[in-house]
Amino acid sequence: MTVLRAERVTLGYGRRPVVHEVTLDITEGGVGLIGESGSGKTTLARAFLGLLTPMSGNIWYGDQTLKNTDLRKFRKDVQPVFQAEALDPRMRIGTSIAEALPRSARHRVKTLLEQVGLNPDLATRKPHQLSGGQRQRVVIARALAVDPSLLILDEPTSALDVTVQARILDLLAGLDTERLLITHNLAVVERLCRTSHVLFAGRVVESGPTRDLLANPAHPYTQALRDAVPKLGGSPPEAKGRTEAVPAESGCPFRLRCPLAVPECEQAPALRDIRGRQVACHRAEDVLVT
Repeated sequence: MTVLRAERVTLGYGRRPVVHEVTLDITEGGVGLIGESGSGKTTLARAFLGLLTPMSGNIWYGDQTLKNTDLRKFRKDVQPVFQAEALDPRMRIGTSIAEALPRSARHRVKTLLEQVGLNPDLATRKPHQLSGGQRQRVVIARALAVDPSLLILDEPTSALDVTVQARILDLLAGLDTERLLITHNLAVVERLCRTSHVLFAGRVVESGPTRDLLANPAHPYTQALRDAVPKLGGSPPEAKGRTEAVPAESGCPFRLRCPLAVPECEQAPALRDIRGRQVACHRAEDVLVT
């Protein structure tokens, strides 16, 4: 079942597009948006939340475009989970969570804190009195207060140490709520998302089942992201291609950094079906491991 859908969406700030004609569905089982900083992940998430209006294309929520839907119902069904710094430093934890609840349901603050593995006594504290992991759980509890059907999570574990990350991932994996996860952490997306989309320079370059996509990439950029992950006990990863090169303004945007680039890459590749996924690369067959 599709929860939200982007249909040929172009997004930008002012007149400058930064996301280009993206089409993707947020479906059951968790969906990941993968890419380096500046790839357009957060911009696309802002559009899914209704915080940014597309320059062209549409965001669909059910059978209606977002601009024609009941925003009160939408805000209840789709909740963002930002990083822990989103908490108001002047507001006590219990008050921050209760903000989203009707007056008659504010007794649920205790239950919500317990649901995310926190002691209800923390409700009287302020954010600076909690650890980073505790604050991130408070952000999740606040989002869960309105019983959403979809969580849009923007790097929910990026500022946390590995043991706290593991607790947050266990919590998210156990929730009965669909999720869109924006991250550059491949281990996190593999744990939480059935399907993933890889963005480079505001374009989807590869989409498919997360495990297949990470185990056997079909795009050189996906392969570069995977190979850049350090491995315990191994040598530090070596960068391949010109990692400092900016995206190309014409043709394949990755071609100036791609170690497999050929003259054909001066023509922009379209997304095409290869082995159960979509890939925008002229040399995808050469990247795939047979």
